[in-house]
Amino acid sequence: MNFFSGQNFWKFIAGCIRFWLGFILLTAGVAKMFHGHFIGIIGPVWLETELEKYNLSIYAIFIAYSQIIVGFMLLVKRFATLGAIMAIPMFANILMVTISLHWQGTPYVVGFFLLCNLYLLVYDFHKIKFLLTDEVAPLKEIPIRRHDFRLDGLYILGLFIILIAVSLRQFLADFAPKLAYIGLSSFVFVYAYSYWKNKRA
Repeated sequence: MNFFSGQNFWKFIAGCIRFWLGFILLTAGVAKMFHGHFIGIIGPVWLETELEKYNLSIYAIFIAYSQIIVGFMLLVKRFATLGAIMAIPMFANILMVTISLHWQGTPYVVGFFLLCNLYLLVYDFHKIKFLLTDEVAPLKEIPIRRHDFRLDGLYILGLFIILIAVSLRQFLADFAPKLAYIGLSSFVFVYAYSYWKNKRA
């Protein structure tokens, strides 16, 4: 089977976009909380300081937490579709903020992220199309299954460590970014292990 044609290719593209957007959002949210003292592919890391001029510093913190949570959900395959749904209003919100503040170039970047996220929703339409139907009786019979609760627990543990680090940034001082790196490293390790395990299966 040719990899560059058919379902395998589009599945690969969707997987790359999920990981790319998830990693970008997760690290961007943490970097905003630490004002740049953390790896972050996108910014602005000074968002809290900028929005404080308009008495919106709490809103900037809310955006950072939202990016962390949505990024986590995109990275975890089980929650990726839900994360893609949640990312739509978040990206749209950020887009309106950047346009309103006349930031040069940033609206185009955020708009591109929004388009990539829309692709994820189109790709996963078979999962969300049931939201548009009135007949839900068959859906109630579908059980929720999870084959490895240990992996889920390790994912959540990594997220918990990151949230603890950003929430206690004013009390843990220089140790908080290091703690966030520990959480991110454990998360990436579990992600790599999960991918390797699925490939073996």
